[in-house]
Amino acid sequence: MSIENCRWLAGLIAAHPEGEVVGRTRLQKEVKLLQHCGFPTDYSYMIHFYGPYSEELQSDIGLLEAFGLIDETGTMSREGNPYYILRARTSADLPDVGQFRRQIDFLKDASTVVLELAATYDAFREAGSDHKEALVRLHRKKGSKCDNGNEEKALELLRQLGLDVE
Repeated sequence: MSIENCRWLAGLIAAHPEGEVVGRTRLQKEVKLLQHCGFPTDYSYMIHFYGPYSEELQSDIGLLEAFGLIDETGTMSREGNPYYILRARTSADLPDVGQFRRQIDFLKDASTVVLELAATYDAFREAGSDHKEALVRLHRKKGSKCDNGNEEKALELLRQLGLDVE
């Protein structure tokens, strides 16, 4: 646990419209990609069911709630799947994430599936795969999630973030 990681994480949540992030998966992928853009957190990630996942980040969500910086509410989707809404508390003294505003705007506008694909591709590239191999691994891991233009949208998101695609 790092107090600075927690503060930056809370600042990221607060930077979203109405200070709200819908879904832990979304938050995990956004932080992963933002770290690659220089966001000053140092979470370690491993490949998990939905792509890169950080146990430390997940733990820090609980700490943020305990410190009174965010509220996390569990709810159910129409399909009966649980998900969480994270809301920043407006009274918190948080770091200014303005230097990452452009990247945050791109990320908040992306679907969760596109974020998942982008973060997973990026993790494969960080692990040493070239573009072609990363795409093969992405298709193997994510299957039909790559369809319907999602793969192209994920690669475009990475380009918008200024991250290496090819």
